Amino acid sequence: MLTGEGVKQILYSEIEDIGKEKIQADIASSIELSQQYIDKIMRKCIARLAYESNDNHNDDIDPAIGTLCEALLHFMLTTCTLPSERKVKAKNDLVLDVVVPNLQSLAKNPAKAIIIQIIKDRVVMDSNEISVLEFLQPNYMNIWLISDRPLLTKKYTIYSVFPNNAISHKNYSNIIIDINDFLNEIRDKSFRFVH
Repeated sequence: MLTGEGVKQILYSEIEDIGKEKIQADIASSIELSQQYIDKIMRKCIARLAYESNDNHNDDIDPAIGTLCEALLHFMLTTCTLPSERKVKAKNDLVLDVVVPNLQSLAKNPAKAIIIQIIKDRVVMDSNEISVLEFLQPNYMNIWLISDRPLLTKKYTIYSVFPNNAISHKNYSNIIIDINDFLNEIRDKSFRFVH
């Protein structure tokens, strides 16, 4: 199985092939281009992960795809200068993968914040973790879950790498556009590029 570092090396190799500055300049001129870049980078990285997985006689690349989603999301949030906090420790030792725009906004007014959790394995979160998420964010549609394949729940906003035409799921490549739209909707004044 590929390590987290191995997955990140594959990701950043693909980013360097395209050109980090080119990605940043293009997305700064039009946030909608983030979707094309995410699609392109994910497609190339998943092909490499599948190849590496076959070389190591490991058929299960789901955790690696989860790690890839997380690392690419962090890269894109930084590239777009969208306000977020990452790896935030919540109660009961639950670590929130990403909070947009920040934990303070989540605490003061949950309607103006998003919790994003990346599901890295087939066993989704346990009921204790879900109850903590719901305690922190009572607006369930502002709990965004990212997974490689569609999840059975329709309670939250779900982003899938392979949505398989699931009507209730969004394509992972739309996530940066949706975060930007959310921030515009709540009139967040944090610094970021002008689009």
